[in-house]
Order: sequence, then structure tokens, then C-alpha cells
Amino acid sequence: MRMSVKFNIYEFFDYLSSLNVRIRLDAGQPDIPVDSRIKEALIGSLERGETKYVSPSGIVELREKIAETYNVEPDEVIVAPGSKFLIASQVLFSNKVAVIAPYWTAYLQMIEQFGKKCQIIETKFEDRWIPDFNNLDRDVDMIIINYPNNPTGVCIPEGKMRELIDIAGERGIKVISDEVYRDIVFEKRVPSILDYNYDRSVFIHSFSKTFSMTGFRVGFAISNRSEIKKIRRLMEATITCIPKFIQKSAIKALEFLDEIKEKVSRYYYQRLKLFERKIDKSVFSYVKPNGAFYVFTKINSGKSGVEFAYQLAKKGVGVYPGEAFGDYREYLRISLTHPELEKGIEIINELGRESLSW
Repeated sequence: MRMSVKFNIYEFFDYLSSLNVRIRLDAGQPDIPVDSRIKEALIGSLERGETKYVSPSGIVELREKIAETYNVEPDEVIVAPGSKFLIASQVLFSNKVAVIAPYWTAYLQMIEQFGKKCQIIETKFEDRWIPDFNNLDRDVDMIIINYPNNPTGVCIPEGKMRELIDIAGERGIKVISDEVYRDIVFEKRVPSILDYNYDRSVFIHSFSKTFSMTGFRVGFAISNRSEIKKIRRLMEATITCIPKFIQKSAIKALEFLDEIKEKVSRYYYQRLKLFERKIDKSVFSYVKPNGAFYVFTKINSGKSGVEFAYQLAKKGVGVYPGEAFGDYREYLRISLTHPELEKGIEIINELGRESLSW
């Protein structure tokens, strides 16, 4: 079955920008500034003239630092221009991809772009967005998981992760674990695919969300050597390499990973608590996130999230409708990444109460 994206968030992003919407709770853009030590490392690299081609796999120093951080070998690591490229590489290598809804909209864009078959695994608000893997189609050869999840913020329980690994192992399914939000968590224990030693897995991470380095475009994958070589060949054929000065800044970032993880998790948990205090629960419902910086909110009046988002834009607040993330007509994704979050929630509440009479 071929799927297509119902709502284009990139076009809506441009629409919000054209209106000069002030309170942007739409995009997953952290509002914590990039740490000065990271910027200094980048500038220092530029001043040393480190601007030439480097290895398509990533410079040795960065791969060694990632390997040390995640307890793997450097030749099991590859660096790429953001996690998105790495996920796209895996979609390209697949035949039929299983995706868990609600999902990051780019997954379906990739599947559609490469003409791949797709199975959507639906989850429900009532089940706290936890999937059932027992109905995976027999011809699925790859599944993408994303925890903490965008847009819900939920994390997969360890028992469910083990269930997936067992099913994937029996059927030879590759598991792509998009863990770009794994450093922004509100619990002590969050399962990672790296915990399970599954040889047909690809762990994908990014510097974008943890370190606010969205525009740096640097991510990495950890997998078996054969898979890493396949990704390298694609890098050779397309983007060649990531600039060395960007990679140098990433090395510096990893030197204080634990410090930053604690800081950003605490920061966005405070934002979540503000949301919980201020949101009108008679108008909106949600499953409390375990991590990331989103709340996937149900409009209790049953109104269209698309209509709500357009009306809200006219009032100066940007959010994405649930239809960007699957068949979730009555939902909104609210990003907790703006200093005027409280004001934004007030306006959302006002419109929510007005929507009861539409």
C-alpha cells in the first residue's frame, strides 16, 4: 500500500512565516541558544583553515568520540548531514516500511519520494499511543521507531521493545531507531535499541535537539559494519562529506553531553509543567509526554485540527495540526519551544473555548 502525506508542514511553516506569526509553537526548533563552547570550537576550526574535503564517513576524531560515548567501535559509526539523511538512506535500501502513527511527517515523505510500499501501524490515545507489533505485514522488511516520539512525547516500554526485537528477529526485519530526542527525557530509564544488541538495527541520533544545533546539520548512525559501508557508498555518491569545522564543533559538544542532557531535560520539563498548569483540560486532552518537547493535544470539541491551526495563526500563534502526523483530525501538536509559551497557551485556550460554538 502506498501512503501519502495529508498535510505539508513545510508549506504551513512558510505560511506562518508569511503572516509574521509571533509565538511559534509549531516547528521542533529548540529555543535554548547554542552553547558558546560549541561556537568557539567551530570558529577556531574555521580560523585554522579546516575547510577542505574530509572522509565521507566522518573525521576519525568525531567517530572515535561517538564510539567512546556509546560503547561501540569507530567503524560502526558514520556521520551524515542530519539524522534525516540517514533515515532516508534506510528507506532507500528497503522494499516495504512499517511506520508507527502518529509519526514524524518526513517518514512518509521519504517513502513516497522513493516509491516504497508502506504499512501504517495505528496507535490510539486510549492506549497511550503504545503500538501492537503482532500485525506486521509479512512482506515488511524494515520498521521505523521513534522514541521519545514526535509528536506525542511518549516512550516505548521495555517490554514492548523486547516484543518488537523478538518479532523482527524471527522475520529478519531491520529496525531503524530514530532516537533524536533520547537526551530530552523526564524519566530515569528510557529504552534504546542499543541496549538489545540486535544485529539488524540502525541507531540514529542527531546533535540538533540536544545541543540546539539544528542548522549545523549533523547526525550519526550506529550499526553493523556492513550497513555502515552501504551508507558510506551513498554518501560518496551524493553529499561527499560534512564540513570539518562542523564536525569539530560536534566533538566539543560531546565533551559535555551529560551536562547538556541534564540541562535540556530540566528546561523542557519545566515547560511541560507550565503547559499542564495552564492548558484548559475541559477543552483539550493529552497523554503526558515522557520526553521530547511536544504535546499531542486532542481538541475535545471534535473540531478539525487543520481549521484550528489556521484560525490560531490569525491570532498570532503557530501549531501543527494532527493530520500532519497521521489520521488524527482532531489533534494539534504543540511545541514547548518558545519563551512566550504561557501567552500562547492562553490564546489556544481562548480559541478552544470559542470552537465549542463553531
